[in-house]
Formats: sequence, structure tokens, C-alpha cells
Amino acid sequence: MKASILIAPKKLEIREIPDPRPSEGQVLVKVKCVGVCGTDVAVYRGEHQAKKDVILGHEYCGEVAEVGKGVSKYKPGDYVASEASWGCGVCEWCVRGQGSFCEALNSLARTIDGALAEYILVPVKMLHPLDRSVTLPEGQGVVGVATALRAVNRAGVGVGQQVLIIGPGYGGLILLQLCKLAGAQVGIVGTRNNRLAIAAEVGADFTYNIKENAEWEKTVLEKHAPRGFDIVIEAAGTLSALLAAVRAVRKGGIVLQFGTSYDCVSGLPQKDFYYREISIIGTKGGYGCYPTAIDLLNRHALKVEPLITHQYPLDKVGEAFEVMDKRLDNVLRAAVLC
Repeated sequence: MKASILIAPKKLEIREIPDPRPSEGQVLVKVKCVGVCGTDVAVYRGEHQAKKDVILGHEYCGEVAEVGKGVSKYKPGDYVASEASWGCGVCEWCVRGQGSFCEALNSLARTIDGALAEYILVPVKMLHPLDRSVTLPEGQGVVGVATALRAVNRAGVGVGQQVLIIGPGYGGLILLQLCKLAGAQVGIVGTRNNRLAIAAEVGADFTYNIKENAEWEKTVLEKHAPRGFDIVIEAAGTLSALLAAVRAVRKGGIVLQFGTSYDCVSGLPQKDFYYREISIIGTKGGYGCYPTAIDLLNRHALKVEPLITHQYPLDKVGEAFEVMDKRLDNVLRAAVLC
């Protein structure tokens, strides 16, 4: 089969490698569409560790090509997507139902080969069926929706709450829609007008370009939430966004750290935890939320396709990563059609 191999940081090579074959409990999936996630870009840059000559891509959809021994739930031709990682099933974390913390975690495009190839092998227990009405760009969104859904659940977003999202990226725009479905009033702020325009299209109650006003926090609070927002979601992956979230949340409110950053926090006002009783919570992956994510996509409750701004064939996967890495051409999310 044809596969995209990461042979060195920022160096992808299309190679012909042996077709995989499913063993017991495995399913061979013909890959149809792969979303290029920020985690994939971090591995591509060499910032995240992965196995040597890894095949990237962990957010995808496709069709069952072949099933291994003991697999009866799926048959060739079924339209499916899979989870991005899974635990060993026997360690302390897995037994507790917290498989995302597994000490022997299997991660597509990190510890095992991912989906930027013509075929991918996955355990049957990680597969989920998609309705045929779900388009390929929508189908690749399963992991992103599950991840955002877990975050919204952890924050306890509910009816009538005022929510502010900082960062209208792909994840932020999915979070926006999920918060709206939960009954919240949701605003989103960022620095790129094209992304804010998409946010308005998918349901934002208000948008604001923070580059256009140095005092944007004061303006947004005075206009939309004078006492502060019930929940502020940091979806930009920057320390400045996290600190802004702390300032924008109301007394007793929740700051949700969704964006990925590996920096240490400097300047966090510790007194706010005492005097304002704010809470900061983290979130990791979509563990436990895949069935609901699939249901939302099958019912067309979310608009995922408008978030895919660029599409490439597998032969042009290098261009997809370059556009995402350098944020060229107003890219929001690139997808690769295999």
C-alpha cells in the first residue's frame, strides 16, 4: 500500500509498504479522509515523541476492507471511524475507567502507525459505525468532537450559562457548537477575522477580534458579562489566553484549559483562587465520549464540514502539513483524502 512516512522532522516521504493483514480481533480499514490535527503537526515538527518512521494521522474515517478472526460486528464495506488511543485494559488506570492515563497507552500516529496511508489496522473494540449520510470531511471529525465533548462535560456547561471561548481554531469552533447545544450563551474571541466569520456562521452569540482593541477584555466584559463569564474556555494554547481567561471568569466560575501548551505558567494570580473561588480544570482526549460524538455526527447536529478549509490527496500530504505548520492561506484545518 501507499503510505506517508515521517522519516525526520518536517520530512514526509510517500512509500510503498506491504499491505497489512488483520489478526484476531482486528479490522483492516480502507482510509478515506484524514484530518491533520495540531498533535500531528507537533510530531511532524519533532516536538512530540513518536516511534521511528511513523505514519501520522489519528483522526480519520474509512470503510472496512477486511476483518480478522472473531470479528462479527463489522463486514467489508461498512463506514467507520475509530478512537485515537486506547489503554491496555489491565493497569490501575484502565481498571479505574481512566484509560486515557494508561501507562502503556496505544496512540495512533505516536506509538503505532496512523491513518495517512491507504489502509490502517485497528482493534475492533475501537471502531464505531458512521451513517452513510455523514460526509468524509464530517467523518474525520469524530475524534475532535469526542475530545471537545469530554471538555464540555468536565466544565459542566448547561442551560443559560454565559460561556466565553478564547481561540476560534478547529477545536474552539467545535466547542462553541457543543456549548450552544447544551443551552449556553456563547461568545468567542480571537485574532483572525476569517475564523471569527466561521464562528458566527456556526452559532456564536458574539465574536470579537482582540487585535483590534488593546482593552478587549474590558470591552467584552462590559458589553456581555459585567460580573464575569460563568465558564471561560482557553482554546488557543497560550499562556496569555489562560491568564485572560482567569481575569474574565466570574466569582465561583470555571476556567477550562483546553488548548495544549507545555510552558510553565508565570503570572497566575493566586489570590483569585481564594478571594474569587475560581476553579481551573484540565481535559485530555475523548475517552468515554465517542458514542455520543458519533450520534451527534449521525444526526447532523454539528457543522464540521465548514471547518475544513483545505483538502489534499495523499500524494500532496507534505503540502497539507506545510500549510498547517506555517498557518498559510488562512488555513483552519486541512484534510487528506486517501
